[in-house]
Amino acid sequence: MGARFLQDLPVEVIVELGRTRMTIRQLAALDRDDVVDLDRTNDEPLDIVVGGKLFARGEVVMQGDRLALRIIEMMEDNERGS
Repeated sequence: MGARFLQDLPVEVIVELGRTRMTIRQLAALDRDDVVDLDRTNDEPLDIVVGGKLFARGEVVMQGDRLALRIIEMMEDNERGS
């Protein structure tokens, strides 16, 4: 049977658009329509993190009127930190 039962366990999947560093003062001063610069350019793939580890990279696509994610790169086991 092995670990087949693990395949049905739910996990949290995080898609990271980018990061920035701000002080509490800067964060508190944000208002509607303010823009926060992130550390990524618009042509860089998004990180897909599962269990705190980089799992894959992807790009945002439209599926009807909803946002979706297209997987463009799967991390190898050694890149995932396993």
